[in-house]
Amino acid sequence: MFDLIPSREFLRSESGAITVDWTVLSAACVSLCLGTAGVMTDIFDMLSGQVDGEMRDRQMGTEWVEFAASHFENALQTGYISEEQAEGIYDLAEGMSSSAVRAHLAEGITALENGTITTDELMELIAVASVADQLNLADQAMLDHYFGFDGSDPYYMSTAAAPTANGETYAASNGACNQGNGNGAGQGCDNGNG
Repeated sequence: MFDLIPSREFLRSESGAITVDWTVLSAACVSLCLGTAGVMTDIFDMLSGQVDGEMRDRQMGTEWVEFAASHFENALQTGYISEEQAEGIYDLAEGMSSSAVRAHLAEGITALENGTITTDELMELIAVASVADQLNLADQAMLDHYFGFDGSDPYYMSTAAAPTANGETYAASNGACNQGNGNGAGQGCDNGNG
């Protein structure tokens, strides 16, 4: 049977060959660690080079993001903008970086709520929101509320005048209409056009 007490005394002993043995063992461990680190550094350099090459070779694009006319449905129905114009505005928004989309969306919603957005800016905001929706860059409930992407009445149509004229300021305060001609159906104002 193995006796633990002499083993403890052997391990605690600081005399003679024991000290030399521990020194040699420690040096061997340090050498192995340094050798392993050197080999691993080369391997990690090689692997990171391969990953970098793969990432550069692959197109991390957004080809799957495409124009959705349904996102512009309310503006198209008013005749303010044609589908071709909406698609052109959308293409510009799609070229924006994710951070620019988020920033433009936040600024646009603030202007929308303050009633300081023009209808041209509103069309740009709808395009940016459409991109944000498809890239999942903003809260879906928020996008549905402001832009009606879920089929509901969008905030911009239910609280103010529908976009009808180029450069017209879009009044969005307390449901007030630009010319005071509410349509009574929760769809904004008719601006005397119907």
